[in-house]
Amino acid sequence: MGALSFDGDVIVVTGAGGGMGRCHALELASRGARVIVNDLGGHPFGGGSDPGFAAQVVAEIREAGGEAVANTESVSSVEGAASLTEQAMDEWGRLDAVVANAAILRDKPFDEMTVQDFDDVIDVNLRGVMRVFHPAFKAMKSNGGGRLVAVTSSSGLVGARAQANYGAAKSGLLGLTRALALEGGDIGIKANLLAPGALGTRMHTAMVEAATFHADASADLVKNEAAAEYLKPERVSPMVSVLTHPTCPVTGQILCSWGGWYGRFGVTVNKGWALRGGPATAEDIVENWPRVVDEETARDAGLDSFNQQG
Repeated sequence: MGALSFDGDVIVVTGAGGGMGRCHALELASRGARVIVNDLGGHPFGGGSDPGFAAQVVAEIREAGGEAVANTESVSSVEGAASLTEQAMDEWGRLDAVVANAAILRDKPFDEMTVQDFDDVIDVNLRGVMRVFHPAFKAMKSNGGGRLVAVTSSSGLVGARAQANYGAAKSGLLGLTRALALEGGDIGIKANLLAPGALGTRMHTAMVEAATFHADASADLVKNEAAAEYLKPERVSPMVSVLTHPTCPVTGQILCSWGGWYGRFGVTVNKGWALRGGPATAEDIVENWPRVVDEETARDAGLDSFNQQG
């Protein structure tokens, strides 16, 4: 097949001032996309701001011959998130794709986590994505379609210690994105999730420096030269090009990108068990437990499985 070229498509990337977001912005711009580089420039744990992060990435893109503009608004406000769609329309008159990558981290064991720790992470990592997608979805609907990519995490899909807040936010993106895939299906809008893995990002560095719950394991990975090489953030970005391109082959899916490995997480449902002729008791369920949780009959649930079950 030929090279994937964006031919002037306008793409917003949030959290693009460093780490994976920066790599996504550079990758997309190198393929001809016009990129809005959004980054508040705050600390990976939340708080603060520095417009220099977004400006530096814009400078890199322009030096390489690409087109980009900076946006330093926060996705934690409705107005800040809406400014991304507004800037795309004002600057270039279109919005073709959004990569919702901005996130913060606040790792703590659950019994040490405060309500504020939980709320702050949910506000940026889940509500922030909704705030960005909402005006973008409306603009795409009016202009014939587009692509939405929400960056999730294995923490939200399979769980991780000391990340109840982060995992809850990232798993919430699954329901949000699959709903948008359904609603956008008839109007040309595709919505997918990206589950990445990378070392050497701003968030990862801050986690190690602050000696958070996962810091030792992360530091050990960094010391492993082979792991550090494979898990460079730029290795994630090719999947972003696939999911934001007009030819994106899927919607409502969770795609993985870890150190050169690319795959898909699935949402499955099995045949299960049902008692014919009457309501089941708890004892009936326990007796038939192997059939209730049987994996051999599991299949992809599909986007419309909720309505199919009804």
